This record gives sequence, C-alpha cells and structure tokens, in this order.
Amino acid sequence: MRLHAEFLFDFIGFRCLCVVILKFDRRRIVNNEPMTETDKTPPDVIVADRQLIVCQGLGSLVAQIPEVRLGPFATDMASLRKALSERPGPVIVVLGVRLADADLARALDMLRRDYARAMVVVVAEESEFAFIRSAIKAGAHGICMMDQILTNLPRILGHLIEGHSILPIEVLKRLSGEQTDALTRREHEILGLLVDGLTNFQISARLGLSENTIKYYLKAIYQKLDVNSRGGAIAKYVAGTY
Repeated sequence: MRLHAEFLFDFIGFRCLCVVILKFDRRRIVNNEPMTETDKTPPDVIVADRQLIVCQGLGSLVAQIPEVRLGPFATDMASLRKALSERPGPVIVVLGVRLADADLARALDMLRRDYARAMVVVVAEESEFAFIRSAIKAGAHGICMMDQILTNLPRILGHLIEGHSILPIEVLKRLSGEQTDALTRREHEILGLLVDGLTNFQISARLGLSENTIKYYLKAIYQKLDVNSRGGAIAKYVAGTY
C-alpha cells in the first residue's frame, strides 16, 4: 500500500472522525491496483457517530461528493453492523470518535476483525494526537487532520479508492520524533476508559479486573505520565504529550 504525506489547509468544526473505505476485490487490494472504469461502483457512505447532528453535518458534506453515494447514519455498533451487512459493494464509513456504545478503539477493532478488507483513515484535531497514534497502531491506513476535511475529503477519498494510503507530513514527523511508547496495551485501554468518564468500579467491571488492580494500573500510569490526578492523566493522554 503506497503512503502519501500531505499538507492540510481548511478547517471545519467537527470532532475527531474516521473514514473507512471497504473494498471487495482482494486482488486489487493486495497488489495496490486501481479500479477500472467497469468496476468503479460508487461507494455508499455510512456516517456513524453517537450524535445524530454530527452525522447530519458530515452527511451534508458527503452528499456533495459525486464519486460516492450517501448511505444511512449509524449511532451505535448494531446500526453500523447492520448498515455494513446490507451493502455488499464498496462502502465508506465516516466514523466519529465515539458511538453511543463504543469508543474509537473498539469500533476500529470491530472493523479490523470483522471487515478485514477495510481501509481506515482517521480525521482528528492536532490536540487529539492520542487518537491518531492509537488509530495507526490499530491498522488505520491514513490520517486526515481536522482542518483538511472540508476541501480535501473528496480528494482523500479518491486516493483511497485508487488504493493509496494518506498520512499528513506533520503526523509522520511527530511520530518519527517520538520515543517508544512507554504505556502498555492495558494502560492504553484503561486511559481510554478514563477519557470516557468511567469510574474505577466501572472500569474494573468492563475489563473483568478487581478495583485494586485498576488502582495499581492507575498508579503506574500516573508515574509514567508524570501526573498526580485523573484529570492530568486524561489531558496528557488526549493531547499525546507523553
């Protein structure tokens, strides 16, 4: 998969989003071959976010892109799965950071596990670098910064349809300048739940661990992030400044 770095320009006030493109010709995906005119079926676009108003805002933008067809909106995992299962052809999913019952990591895990042919592009603000880093680790094929979405989304989708992955140059520079991630996968998981506002008890129930174990993990996280509170850990984690 070829990787393109791009500079970004315009701004639109949506939250961190993802664009997922599903391609159903494995030979073309593996060999990075562009689609021919005869098999270029316009992809359906499913817009998914926990807030319907965000779906509607993105939908109004997607509806202006002639290369795709606007599909249904999804606000939770069940409606997203339903929308995907009803569309055997090419599909693009515009995915918010959180659905009503899942965060970005869980949604990406589902797409990677159950829709292995998907190409994933994360759209995020610079202040949400933790989501960018996590998305790349989860197998995202590209990153689109938030200030790019208004004018560059059509071009980015075109690149993806042709088999090209996209990463903005500033993300590549930041990632290349970082040291190895000091946080473990479990610590990332717990921090993600902290960002979602879960209590220690709720985190322990979600992960099947004792509250004492969660407290142990939090102590280790605070030490690694050089903070002494949940708020400090959340702020540093979301900004990616650790």
